[in-house]
Amino acid sequence: MSANPVRASLPDPVPGSFVFAALSAASGVMLGALSAHLPDRAFAVSNGRAILHSAVEIQMWHAVALCALSLNARRLSPRLIRLACLCMAVGMVLFCVPVILLALFNLKLGPVSVGRIAPYGGTLLMIAWCLAAASALRRPTGD
Repeated sequence: MSANPVRASLPDPVPGSFVFAALSAASGVMLGALSAHLPDRAFAVSNGRAILHSAVEIQMWHAVALCALSLNARRLSPRLIRLACLCMAVGMVLFCVPVILLALFNLKLGPVSVGRIAPYGGTLLMIAWCLAAASALRRPTGD
């Protein structure tokens, strides 16, 4: 039996979002340390350190934002906040992972750099922010 029966009876509108965000932040700290301490020769491209730093910065800001959205989800429109959290999580993966792989390995998919995937992730991040704003404008009971 839960110590807080009210909390136990409310469904989580964004299951897994906080866990994903916390693990993203943990990996962001590790990648930030790599960015700061790896020698220049360890990067696969000439400006790899700056590229990795940019990916880490985006990852960390969005991990914090996803934590905040998850913790405040009950105050927001359930359908829109679920979609915002999903777009943010997928956007983080589609933006940060390719940029990190570019900086560290210059990975290619055939003749094309894996970094070409990043704009799709960035677009999803922008959509997520718009959905988060819309979820705050709609009353939770309106869904």
